[in-house]
Amino acid sequence: MTDYRAGQVEAVLDLRGWSAPIGGQDDLAALWTQLEPTLYGRPLRGGAVHSWDAEPGTVRLEILRVAPGVPVLAPDTRVDLVAVREPARLVHRCAACDRQGRSGYGVFRCRGCSDDGRPDLVCVDHAVLLDGALTPSCPDHHPRCQECGDHADFWCAGTGCRTRRSWCGRHRTSHPQDPDTDYCPGCYRLAFPVCEEGGCASVGTVTCDWADHAGRPCGRQACTRHARRWQVFGAERVGLGLCRAHSAVVGLPADRLLHQICVGATRKPGVRMPSLQAFGHNLRNCGHRELAVDYRAIRGVLDGLRGRVGPAMERATAGWDRELGELRGRAAEGEQILLALQQLLLRQDPRWGAEIAAGLRLQEFKAARTGGPGGGRPALLWVHLPADLQGRFIGPQGSRIRSYSEQLGVDIRLADGNRRGRR
Repeated sequence: MTDYRAGQVEAVLDLRGWSAPIGGQDDLAALWTQLEPTLYGRPLRGGAVHSWDAEPGTVRLEILRVAPGVPVLAPDTRVDLVAVREPARLVHRCAACDRQGRSGYGVFRCRGCSDDGRPDLVCVDHAVLLDGALTPSCPDHHPRCQECGDHADFWCAGTGCRTRRSWCGRHRTSHPQDPDTDYCPGCYRLAFPVCEEGGCASVGTVTCDWADHAGRPCGRQACTRHARRWQVFGAERVGLGLCRAHSAVVGLPADRLLHQICVGATRKPGVRMPSLQAFGHNLRNCGHRELAVDYRAIRGVLDGLRGRVGPAMERATAGWDRELGELRGRAAEGEQILLALQQLLLRQDPRWGAEIAAGLRLQEFKAARTGGPGGGRPALLWVHLPADLQGRFIGPQGSRIRSYSEQLGVDIRLADGNRRGRR
C-alpha cells in the first residue's frame, strides 16, 4: 500500500507518451492505482526508469531518490511523486496552420484577421513582417503597395506615411546615411528635397519662409549655398529663409517687410516678437531710413497688421507701449544734448557755428550701455545736417566732431552723407 505521508522513494511520473486525458487529481490517482501493482518487485535505484505500456500509450516512472534498505518496490513502499510531466498543450494555435491541417504556435497577431472576426494568431513561418515596423500579418492579409498593388516589402518611415502605408521594393528609396530607413518616393522628396537652383543636386535644407497675404509660406527649398538667411531676429537667432524669388527685400514697402517679420516670429519656436528698435534696424537695412527712427510710425504700421498676424501681436502690444514711453524719454534727453551741442558750436566756431547749429536736427539718441553680451559703449547722438555743412562740422580728420563728442560725453554721429557718421 502506497503511503504518501513520508516517502521512501521520490520519483517523477512522465505522461508525455500517454494519450488518455488526465483531468485532475482524481484521474491521476486512478492511473497510479493501475500502474503501481505492475511495478512491484522491480529494483529501485536513483536514475532508473520504469515504463508501463497500455492502449493509450506509455507511462514512465523516473526514480530520483531511494531511502537506504529499500531494494525493490513493494506494496508497503511509500512513494512520493515530486513532479508529473505532461504533454504540452497548444493553447495559441496558428490559424494558417489550422487551415492546412497542421499544428503551429501562434506568436503573432494579424490585424486583418482580427478586423474580419477570424482567428488572428499566426506562427513564425506564416507571419508576414515588412521592413520598417513590427506589424505582422498572415499571408491572406499581406499588405499591398500603395502605388502598384503588388505585395509590399516595407513600411515607409516618412512624415506622410509614418509607417502606416506599405510599398513594394520598386518604390523604395533608402535614407542616404541609414540603410535601415526607407521612404516612398513622395516622402523621400519631402525629407530630402532637391535644391531649387538649376543644376544643383544638393539637398534643399532651407525652406523659404516668405508668406503670402494669407500667411502661407512660399515653401521653396534650397541648399545652404543657394539660400539666403534674412537675420531679422538678431545675430544669435536663425533668421527667415528666403528663396531666389523672395531674396530682394531692399526697397519693398514697409508694411510688407514688417508683415513678413511678424509672421515669421509666430512660426519660429523660441522666437519672440521683435522690439520697435529691432523693427527699426531691419527697416533701415531695407532702405527705410526715416521710418526706421520714427518708432511711433512703426507702431502705427504694426497696428495695421494685427488682424493679419494674429494673437501673437496682441501679446506684444504691451511691451511696445512700454518701449514707446522709454523712447520718448530718450528723445527728450537727446534734445537736451543737441541744445548743448548747438550752444557749444556758437561759442567755439564764430565763423560757421551759427549756420551749423541752425542746420542740426536730432535723429536718434541712445543712452550709454554698460556690460551686457556686446560689452559697454558710450551714449550715441545721431544728427541730421545738410551735406554742404558736414565737412565744416567734422573738421580736418574728424577733429572737430571728436572734440564736441569728448566735451559732451557722447559719441556724435551723422545720420547719413558722410563716411565717418554713416549708419
